[in-house]
Formats: sequence, C-alpha cells, structure tokens
Amino acid sequence: MKKKTLIIVIAVLIVAAAVLAAVVAGNMPEKSPCEVVISYKGEQIKTDLTSLKLVQVKGTITMASGKTKDIDSKGIEVRDLLSGKEYTEVTVNSEDNYSAALVKEDIEKAGNAYIILGEENKPRLVVMSDTNAKRDVKNVLTIELK
Repeated sequence: MKKKTLIIVIAVLIVAAAVLAAVVAGNMPEKSPCEVVISYKGEQIKTDLTSLKLVQVKGTITMASGKTKDIDSKGIEVRDLLSGKEYTEVTVNSEDNYSAALVKEDIEKAGNAYIILGEENKPRLVVMSDTNAKRDVKNVLTIELK
C-alpha cells in the first residue's frame, strides 16, 4: 500500500511540474534572435534589428590567418544604430562573453563598422578596415556606450 501511495504522489508531482513549466514558458517574453541591447546612460534599450531600415552589406574581411571572407548580408552601420547618442567608445559583447572595443573614429568612418544579420539571423559585428578580424563579434548581445 505504501509503495502504491508513493507512486501516486510521484506521478502527481511530475504532472504538477510539467504544468508549472508550461505556464512559466507561456509567460516568458520571446526574445527575437535579431535583438541587441544598447546600454546608454544607465538605460538598457532593446533594439530588434529587423525593425530598422537595413541595407545590403557587401565586402571582404581579412581573418587573422590572412585568409579573406566575403560578407553579403543585411545590416546597419553602427554609426546609424547609435545616431543621436553621445559616446567616445563602445564595447560590443557576445553571447560567449567575447567583446570588442570600437572608438568613435572607427564608427564614424562610412562603410566601416556594421551590425549585420549573421548565422540564424543573429547580430554580428564586422569591421571592414580590420586586417585580422579581431573585432568580428558573432551573436552580439549588448553594445555599451562609454
């Protein structure tokens, strides 16, 4: 009898956990894979890249090995993304905690720094003038303005 009661209690707990998980998952806001968060003056500004006017970005970046990689994607210049905001430097951070710094001159140079839609439409920083792609940041999560 005790064994049967224990099995019933375990089954009820499993069902309750599944119901709770479904309720919690249904209440969580869905994050767009194209979203970046801009940290500016203490605010966290969520920006979905697909809601912006994107341009076709074509070019070639040079990897650390010296090999080149062609870029052909939709994106936005970082200077346009940050238009109207004051900064001297920005740090771009990825899902895997990789980060890259850009000074204002890198950003203001036309056709140089872009956030593009990379693999699976995840934001990616590319800096066309880099000769070793150190600042090629995949899966961008945040852009911190300093």
